[in-house]
Amino acid sequence: MSANATEPTAVCPFCESTETERYSQFGGEISKRQYYCNGCHTVFERIKYDGATPDTGR
Repeated sequence: MSANATEPTAVCPFCESTETERYSQFGGEISKRQYYCNGCHTVFERIKYDGATPDTGR
């Protein structure tokens, strides 16, 4: 992701609120980030994805 690109809004999977903020750069796996929901006060993980199609080598 480029330095001036904005991060997509993380929607809470529990209450569907968009009032979320990044809690940690890394979650349970290096490919995930942790977010905190200000609506239901829950921490959740989301897979990091910059929107580009990943190169699978095929």
